[in-house]
Amino acid sequence: MVRIILFFLLFYTLGYGFDFPYQFGRGIYLKNIWIGGYFSVNYWKKNSNHSFSIDDIALLSKFSYRRISLFSEIETKDIYLYSSEEKNRYWKLKPEIERLYLEYNHNEYFNVKIGRFLTPLGIWNKVHIDVLKWTVSDPLVSTKFFPMFTTGLGLYGYISEEKNIKYNFFLQKNKSINASYNNLKTDDILGFQIEKTFSIHKKAGLNFGIFDEDRLNEKYRFLGLYGKTKIKNFYLSSEAYYAYERKKGDVKHKEFGKVTYYLQSVYRIFSKNYLVFRKDGLYDSSDKHHVDVWTFCWNYRPRFNISFKFEYQLFERREDYIKISFAMLF
Repeated sequence: MVRIILFFLLFYTLGYGFDFPYQFGRGIYLKNIWIGGYFSVNYWKKNSNHSFSIDDIALLSKFSYRRISLFSEIETKDIYLYSSEEKNRYWKLKPEIERLYLEYNHNEYFNVKIGRFLTPLGIWNKVHIDVLKWTVSDPLVSTKFFPMFTTGLGLYGYISEEKNIKYNFFLQKNKSINASYNNLKTDDILGFQIEKTFSIHKKAGLNFGIFDEDRLNEKYRFLGLYGKTKIKNFYLSSEAYYAYERKKGDVKHKEFGKVTYYLQSVYRIFSKNYLVFRKDGLYDSSDKHHVDVWTFCWNYRPRFNISFKFEYQLFERREDYIKISFAMLF
């Protein structure tokens, strides 16, 4: 860990002390090539149990030539983990492909992605890097209702001359490049989203899709709404999804409904310090499962690429958590 910190400090010094193609938090630019990365360290406590982990280190790169670019993210998770519950610790270094896609930028109205990319739905799922997230934890919306990654084809762009209405279409009909990092296991996804931007701090969108979950052998159809705005010193955002699920091959075609949502507010208390509150809810009619989560977080951002977060999560019918995270984009 000391070596990692010294490495970042060296690049920080070079970036600001010399004529070197590196800027702290913005990576290295060499003609048509960009290289960057990030890492995060996490601690959580539940009653008397606690754990500490170097959660992930990722290397990002992008090669561009005219209208074509190739983006990659190679990441290794849980490099170091200590758990008081299991009373063990271990080091692991196993790089895996998080994202890898080829992109063709034709114009502002039509662009193409091919490969493994973030599923372009809602607000939260498109913010992938820890340091850019408001809280340590992710809302239930981003983990329970659709796959976080798609390996296939994506089309996106504007559909209005005012450039305030944007579409995203994505399709997967093949094996995933790397299924180990995805929250839901699937090789079959189809989805569409349309988003309206009203101002720099105000937007809303609608999306829908279908996918097969291989592990549970279930088929899902979902519909989602989302939006965000700013009211005085409060930044408000929300997402809500409704889904039908049924077992594949069920001759009775019995379907169950599932709904989840979150409402999040971010308040800047003073320079570089933010208070975050989020309320999550989930209800699954198939087993009458009901979850309510209240998340309270303090987020300190000394720079745009550094974040220190202290979070407390209050669960209904489950034990509460304390989570602490330090993340940096380099």
